[in-house]
Amino acid sequence: MINSLIQRLNKKGGNDASSIVIVQPAAIYLLSSTKKEAQAEAAAPAVTVIDLDSSGWESTLLSALKKNAIVGRVDVVLHSGLYHSYQIDTPKLPKEEWPVALPFLLKELITERVTEVVADAFELPAGNKAQAYVVRKPLVMQLIDDLKSIGCELGRLTTEEEVWGESAGEQTNFLLLQRSKGGQFRISAYQDHQVVFQRILRGVVAPVTGVASAALQVDSLALELQRSIDYLSSQVKGVSFHQLHVCCDEEQQQELIEALNERLSVKSLPLVEPPTESGLILATTAAHLKRLQINLFPSHLKPKKAFFTLTNVVAGWGMAAAILVGVYGIYSWQLEKLNKELASVNQERSQLTAQRAELNKQLEQHRPDAEKVAAVERLKKEVTAMKGALQVINEYDESQQMGYSGVMRSLSELGRNDISLSSIYIDQTNLDLKGLARTASSVPNWVNQFKQEVSLVGRSFEQLNIGRNDDGIVTFELNTKKGQQ
Repeated sequence: MINSLIQRLNKKGGNDASSIVIVQPAAIYLLSSTKKEAQAEAAAPAVTVIDLDSSGWESTLLSALKKNAIVGRVDVVLHSGLYHSYQIDTPKLPKEEWPVALPFLLKELITERVTEVVADAFELPAGNKAQAYVVRKPLVMQLIDDLKSIGCELGRLTTEEEVWGESAGEQTNFLLLQRSKGGQFRISAYQDHQVVFQRILRGVVAPVTGVASAALQVDSLALELQRSIDYLSSQVKGVSFHQLHVCCDEEQQQELIEALNERLSVKSLPLVEPPTESGLILATTAAHLKRLQINLFPSHLKPKKAFFTLTNVVAGWGMAAAILVGVYGIYSWQLEKLNKELASVNQERSQLTAQRAELNKQLEQHRPDAEKVAAVERLKKEVTAMKGALQVINEYDESQQMGYSGVMRSLSELGRNDISLSSIYIDQTNLDLKGLARTASSVPNWVNQFKQEVSLVGRSFEQLNIGRNDDGIVTFELNTKKGQQ
């Protein structure tokens, strides 16, 4: 029971689709997980192609999945005939609320009721517009039920425009002329791999090459393409589309490209070499698709899983009981171990108590002599006195040992006609000067010269008093202290 629960949780954590289905107007292209592994080793993808019949693509898809024994998650890519696309103003809502709100924002553009459609959108590079896609809700719900009936589940439901945007490889801005077998010609413009323009060329009938009226058909096709290119040039600012990729089924593609190059203002070239069916290109691209902006199977449509079923509750209680029994066993074992350790510690404590009593008896017999204790105290005091004397000696400044002749010599070197000293006081840390000056400015000028003399460097002002005596002569008093070097 526990193993079953673990397996369910592990299954829930998987996100990779086991199969990818490309729905096209005339066929279904199936790429299963085993074929994706083979594709990683081979140059060409191993894709199963199933032609559609009158029973509809849903029945054909179900039969193909059963025949190939496909189970697990299935991602589905719809062709353009199964959904509608619109460009709208960017909704002023958080992105996670768009799938729920979009049907109501599109109600003026769609014919179905808002409760009967599923929508998703992404913001265009311009920033003020969003590309929205709408699909009928019954189609989505029927697909969910059909897949569930054969042991599969729907993973992602997206549009072929999402996949075509990545089909040109590293090229991010390009035009695409595309037609699937059984479909219509479409011109699309992609910016940063996102479709910003799409138009169905309804007046052009396939095939346009290999027939008697080929020239007229190509002229009509080129005219419609040039109109779309001119419209893009005026509407999409900041991006230039210089290349038109061509991927048209049931056409002589090289002939078509050469004809378009003679008629259009942009360069035409094949989407892939050699030319390949649209469905195979979509399957190959979808197998490596990393970015997906459109998912028409939103989370609010996914069936809610009932976690509190009887099986899960019983499994939970069984797991809880097993955990409680395990915890009880562990604590019982630890308690028994601790009791043994406690008994050992108590025995050791009794031995140490007896040893302490014996040592106390021995300590009583080794009490120090009172005279020796007094002698020790006297020696401690003597040592303390010696330490004090040593500290006084250490504080005897080197400048004091050498005298103050250096300071006097420096003052004499700095003698000036406008300064006259009347009193000099020098000790270990201070230098006080008094005297007369010709002007008040003479004093700071004279002091600035102290930095030229080694004996005076590092002494800073603490106090400066300037005044005049009875004869009107400038007097000054300068107190300095020894600065930190």
